[in-house]
Amino acid sequence: MYNGGGNYNSGGNYTNIGGFRIKPIYLYIAGAVAVLVVIYFVMRFFSAGLLAHYGAFAGLLLLIGNLRELIAPSAAQRGSTALLNVLIGGGLICAWLAAIIGAVMWIPALILIGIAAPLIFGQATVYRKYIGTAQAAADSVRRTLIR
Repeated sequence: MYNGGGNYNSGGNYTNIGGFRIKPIYLYIAGAVAVLVVIYFVMRFFSAGLLAHYGAFAGLLLLIGNLRELIAPSAAQRGSTALLNVLIGGGLICAWLAAIIGAVMWIPALILIGIAAPLIFGQATVYRKYIGTAQAAADSVRRTLIR
């Protein structure tokens, strides 16, 4: 019941969070669910296996080692293996996340590897097409956001 002074006196303790009055029992339940979710992901992390962690580490090394070369302004003129390595590294990271988060992460892993595969055969022409498509997409996003 509202007492006119900004307080409610309805016989229960409430916690104000962002202007909402919440019973403490709901906060305890939310905290318990959050702890269970964290425990679940930690258990999935440790049960992913050494092979998955090795793949993630290799993917991270590919990303870190090649991202700077890929972003360089002269990368568009010369076809390099940096894009191939970044795509494969991203695929390895997504495959590792599939072992921890769930099977849905296999979708981006397979898409990244599928995009990387044509770079092996016609590297220079495919590389220019990929870079041109990425630049066109970035320009269209920039034009959309600036309006």
